Amino acid sequence: MHLCFVVCQVGICGRTGSGKSSFSLAFFRMVDMFEGRIVIDNIDISKLPLQTLRSRLSIILQDPFLFSGTIRFNLDPEMKATDEMLWEALEIAQLKPVVKTLPGGLGK
Repeated sequence: MHLCFVVCQVGICGRTGSGKSSFSLAFFRMVDMFEGRIVIDNIDISKLPLQTLRSRLSIILQDPFLFSGTIRFNLDPEMKATDEMLWEALEIAQLKPVVKTLPGGLGK
């Protein structure tokens, strides 16, 4: 069995009031769209089940935000990833040394 992961990173930037937040809300289908559509890889996102869509997208906020719970829970709330996968993600994000020094590490 082969697993293939494709990681695509897209940044949305613009001036205050340019529609970044509105676009993000539409992208995650948190607001109803009355016209137009959003297509990713030739798939209209309105045709996807909401859980499928949201489980494959993520957003990184510009403002710092304090999360409750363990590092593990915040990285993988559905508990699907192995320790190795989480440590690899932290290494890519250059956060592995920081998390290694925490008393609870990833946490359980």
